[in-house]
Amino acid sequence: MNRFASPAVAQAAEWFAARSARERLLLQILAVLGLIAVLWYGVIQPLATARAAAMERIALHESLQARLKLGPPGIAAAVQTTSLAEGALVEAARAAAAAQGLPVQIDGDAERIAVAAQGVRFEAAMPFLRMLESGGAELSDVRMQASAQPGLIDLTLTATRP
Repeated sequence: MNRFASPAVAQAAEWFAARSARERLLLQILAVLGLIAVLWYGVIQPLATARAAAMERIALHESLQARLKLGPPGIAAAVQTTSLAEGALVEAARAAAAAQGLPVQIDGDAERIAVAAQGVRFEAAMPFLRMLESGGAELSDVRMQASAQPGLIDLTLTATRP
């Protein structure tokens, strides 16, 4: 009775058994080297490449997060306070956007607005957000995504009067 499931495997086992001890040793070494090559090029190297790319993305995310907290250089001079007590939230947001030259779409009323801006510079979006916050608006659902054009972002947010 044949102990192999396939006739091809049985023929390969017979062929291997017919080799001399030196040939079997060389074939085993070749098989081990082939397995190492498959593991290196098929598993380890792609994982190392993916890890390096992930580390780069993490570093980029951390630097962007730090920039979000601190804002671009010279932001303190650029930020002007727009008080919400002076008018409706919509007008305050329009004034802040105009001060930064942002093409924004603002929908809402005196108490709650939704702001959307496509293809704006990050350096202009941060002072806009600071102006809204310093004026007393509470920002929520702030989302910044890379725009199709390099160096630009798409910004959406919701602001409410406290």
